[in-house]
Amino acid sequence: MSVSATQRGGAEVPGPQGSVARLLVAGDTHGNLDWIEALSATAAQHGCAGVLQLGDFGLWPDQRVLRAEQRLTLNDGWLDAVAATAAENGVWWRFLDGNHDAHPLARAAYPAEASGVRPLRSGLVDWADRGSCWTWCGRRFAALGGAVSVDRALRTEGYSYWSTEEITEEDLQTLFARAGSEGVDVLLTHDAPLIPRGVLPLADRDVATDCARSIGMVRRAADGVRPTLLLHGHFHRDYEATIVRPWGTYAIVGLSSDMEADDPFGGPWCILELPSLAVVPRREL
Repeated sequence: MSVSATQRGGAEVPGPQGSVARLLVAGDTHGNLDWIEALSATAAQHGCAGVLQLGDFGLWPDQRVLRAEQRLTLNDGWLDAVAATAAENGVWWRFLDGNHDAHPLARAAYPAEASGVRPLRSGLVDWADRGSCWTWCGRRFAALGGAVSVDRALRTEGYSYWSTEEITEEDLQTLFARAGSEGVDVLLTHDAPLIPRGVLPLADRDVATDCARSIGMVRRAADGVRPTLLLHGHFHRDYEATIVRPWGTYAIVGLSSDMEADDPFGGPWCILELPSLAVVPRREL
């Protein structure tokens, strides 16, 4: 792959080439470079063109600059390292934003293409910002990042928590406008359209209310774009489910995170085959 791991902006990732392809889909990575390197190698091992990552990627401020200069800026050294490991393995990364990513810093630093995607490292790493839509192998994809931080009371707004974490009505309308009446085949989200089994109720009523609203936004998004498949992260849960709606049925696949990476039966990643939309869990490979 003849690309530079340090070239800012530039082109979107090339996407899968040909009529049949494989993608590795990963849950939350939380800035864990060792895990990102492992996922890049795993994607190459299984013949995947690239990695789709479902939010809480690790798009965070550079703490060294913050301490030395009292200035907030993205950790571009970390992004260079992600791009370098992608290039070394001959893959690329497209990620969503989660509740913990520094949305305002990234939006100010990297402009969006017409698709809604923001290239961060040319041809290697880009961000499918909320409402992004694109087509790969004849299948339409859309992205809707964002969720609520249940630990926001322990965080500092503007440094480790951003109010832009929540999905807005504007985000939904952007998604609907780009998807159009055709809708999409695959909806990629950070939050889920339902609370996965085994997740305990929240004690903080205000946070619980905000989380319920966010889940409702994802459900509205799915109703608006009518996917066949919805993939999400955020809950650190590996599960599959089906939702039946008046317009049809869609499958849900929830993925866990780098924190569950050592569980051989867990699901911090899966393989998505195109154009069939077959999902192959890690435990079946």
